[in-house]
Amino acid sequence: MESKLMRQLPMADFLCPKSIAYIRSHTVTWELPSDNCYYLEYSYNRLDWFALNGGNSILLPQEDLPLTPELQCHDTSGSEISISTLKNLQSRYGAPEPVYMAAVERVFVPAGTECMQCQDVSLPERITVAYTNGMTEERPVTWDGTTGKIRTPDYAAPLISHRADPYIHKHTDGKYYFMASHTDAGHNLDGKYQYLYLILRCADTLEDLTDNSGRYEEKIIYERKPINNGTMSPHLWAPEIHYIQGGWFVYYTTTISDESSWRIRPHCLACTGQDPMKDAWIEKGPIKTTIEGDIAFTDFSLDHTHFHHNGEDYFLWAQKTNNISDIFIARLSNPWTICTPSVKLTTPEYNWELHGFPVNEGPAVIKHGGKVFLTFSASGTDALYCVGLLYADESSDLLNADSWTKLPYPIFQSSPATGYYGLGHNSFTKSTDDSEDLIIYHGRQEERYLGEGDYQPLYDAGRNAYVGKVFWGSDGMPSFSVPGASIAAREEDLVIEAEIN
Repeated sequence: MESKLMRQLPMADFLCPKSIAYIRSHTVTWELPSDNCYYLEYSYNRLDWFALNGGNSILLPQEDLPLTPELQCHDTSGSEISISTLKNLQSRYGAPEPVYMAAVERVFVPAGTECMQCQDVSLPERITVAYTNGMTEERPVTWDGTTGKIRTPDYAAPLISHRADPYIHKHTDGKYYFMASHTDAGHNLDGKYQYLYLILRCADTLEDLTDNSGRYEEKIIYERKPINNGTMSPHLWAPEIHYIQGGWFVYYTTTISDESSWRIRPHCLACTGQDPMKDAWIEKGPIKTTIEGDIAFTDFSLDHTHFHHNGEDYFLWAQKTNNISDIFIARLSNPWTICTPSVKLTTPEYNWELHGFPVNEGPAVIKHGGKVFLTFSASGTDALYCVGLLYADESSDLLNADSWTKLPYPIFQSSPATGYYGLGHNSFTKSTDDSEDLIIYHGRQEERYLGEGDYQPLYDAGRNAYVGKVFWGSDGMPSFSVPGASIAAREEDLVIEAEIN
């Protein structure tokens, strides 16, 4: 077998821009229009449209874009703009396009050989593919004679139902551990039945974690009854399992009051042994700080996580100041104690971070290509919930806020085209064979918003845990594509034929 050039795929029109694109305004139901604010979406073919700025309004000075009468009147066909103008808009408001395969490696067999009958001819188990964002990788192939089919990520959607804020830890022995905020669909929207349990699920593969697979273990490691005479949830939120300094720990949020469910703080459980599914768990209590007078955990605090970098253990969490939820970082001396002053890394400032409530929360970390990437979730927990991004060089001082760069647009958001809404509070893990970085996130299948009568999305059990692929672009930045999208624009693009050499 001999491999040679890449074969370009006949991509869809919207991925083959020439010299022009199209832009149009659209309407939204959750916000009133204001002067010079537009809701803009773009297209390459006037069929497939992508909303800039996560579908949120854009304050657009006249010099940035010629606002034609067609654009201002919501003309459905859109106005022509140059690709350079579109690229300029995307640098400030994002490029929410799906990432698809653009080319595949060509596979050759010797002339005169019938592969089905010749034992000395082998076909590759994996071939190289290239994506529209510049990423290349090897993907597995299943062969039937000389016809092959590229295998795609094939995870249940949802992976696990009625679980928000999902976290998956892949341990050194290959086992997967899953935790999430537990909601009760049988008592949907009734707060006192929500967030009462911390449940740990374990399986040998990511696929085995799936609901109804019958191939996972599950254990309640902590529970709490409704407080204030059984009328309010204790808010057992966003549990994460970590292996830190040689032991197992679970981070979670809950109230520190028997009267108010909203006096929440970060807490920690410790496993008494090395088997988190069989050994007992004990409470370490609220997370503490050794820094006298520090702001850490002095107000509404939640969504804490851990990452290890350059020999140090770091702690990230969200905390309200003047009713604004920011994200902070500090170092850990042990898994339940921070030992450096709190450093604020990001605060809500863009409109996509301000819907419902001014919120930055749910930090998660992934490292790649010499950089540390920090995702976070923004706005209220309805369909406008979305994911933003910070990044820093791996050699920089991560406790210096100036080391971090924040993108001015959301990098993962609702997709009406695929029926996923309110994406957020993600974590990261690896595929079973370690070949792929994966994003684990929650999403809804209903497009609902705060302000719809007495709808309270926090107590809606409709958030489910999903798996997505992380595409690393040629610029080293991550793309999460579109939730629910395949890696191929067309099913036939996954089929390859070995060619005669």
